[in-house]
Amino acid sequence: MKKEAINVGIVGLGTVGQGVIRVLRENKEFIEQKIFPRKIVLKRIADKDRNKILPESELYKIFTDSTQEVVVDPEIDIIVETIGGFEPARSFIVQALKSGKHVVTANKEVIARAGYEILNLAQENRIYFLFEASVASGIPIIGALSHSLTSYKLKEIIGILNGTTNYILTKMSEEDKEYNEALKEAQKKGYAEADPSKDIDGFDACNKIFILSAIAFRAKIDPDKIYYEGIRNISKLDIQYARELGYTIKLLALAADDGQQLDIKVHPALVPKRHTMANVNGAYNGILLRGEGFGDLTFSGLGAGALPAGSMIVSDIVNIVNNFDNYKNYYSCFKKKEIKDFKKTQSPFYLRIRVKDRPGVLAEIARSFAKNEVSFASVIQKGEAGGIVDIVFLTHRAKEGDVQEALKEVIRLECVEKICSTIRVVEI
Repeated sequence: MKKEAINVGIVGLGTVGQGVIRVLRENKEFIEQKIFPRKIVLKRIADKDRNKILPESELYKIFTDSTQEVVVDPEIDIIVETIGGFEPARSFIVQALKSGKHVVTANKEVIARAGYEILNLAQENRIYFLFEASVASGIPIIGALSHSLTSYKLKEIIGILNGTTNYILTKMSEEDKEYNEALKEAQKKGYAEADPSKDIDGFDACNKIFILSAIAFRAKIDPDKIYYEGIRNISKLDIQYARELGYTIKLLALAADDGQQLDIKVHPALVPKRHTMANVNGAYNGILLRGEGFGDLTFSGLGAGALPAGSMIVSDIVNIVNNFDNYKNYYSCFKKKEIKDFKKTQSPFYLRIRVKDRPGVLAEIARSFAKNEVSFASVIQKGEAGGIVDIVFLTHRAKEGDVQEALKEVIRLECVEKICSTIRVVEI
């Protein structure tokens, strides 16, 4: 006889955990239509804060401040992990899987650092470890990659995967705000943490592009070899000059398969204003998938928040319930692949260099770049003649390593005050 009541336990009752509770309760009837004749029963919820404020009084009847109590409960079938961070979340997930419980999480840090190990453990025990909400929150991108886009090989992923940085860059672009001003506004509105470093330094986006690359390219890769860079050094001037040149600046997570190596990286980039990805604004995420056969597919949606993440977690719960007696291994066949040395990657560059305005400056700078096989597509001087001015260069496509070597020489020139900005241009 099939088990009709599937018991769920939630560990971690922050924004996402409470979002899951809200989705389960507010949409109970609609969800049960999807899983009939089964039902989802919220059995236990846990948070280390014993004074946690819950949205409804009856939830206190199933509340505990002991995560362990939920993990070891023999009646619970599915654990939802929304603690966040690497430990103790990883240990709770492993313990739950070893005890035969299915696990759903939104924890990209655990997946990036221990995902292969955890997926192997789940496979050995023929139970589910699902993580749709770990990337782009409300966008069902992992399901698209693992279930839908299985007929042709994917060639490329271009993603705006962090809502915090996209919100900041949008405010800088649309309202002419400086970086620090836009960051404070993002924090005030809840789009940025008190310590926003994981977001603004590119670490969060790095974890997410790792997850997408592993699934899209069926690859076993080392996340520590992915180059990532954030938006701390992007100024209002760069936003303005990029606009004049026909570009918008976005923090992009990029992955491409050349058949031998994977080119995976995260960095700010100039994106042509006419392109769809340049118009993904605010706290929204956007993902472009490029593949053989189906061409370009673009996904866009809210990249954070209680309900977007909560709805994707519930979609994973529904998936498990519908396949409760018919285990399917969604994530296998990971083949080891190398990540291309970042110094060998190529792109055009936007460079802003501050110089003393005098005859021969351009020739001196051009010589250093030419020696390193970097040529210019355009050169624009900004500022009044005779003083300290900025020169904006757009290069032709060049190797990362060659550009960096050229810049080392340029900064030593007597006429150069500062290398203000080095931003890659993405040719979409």
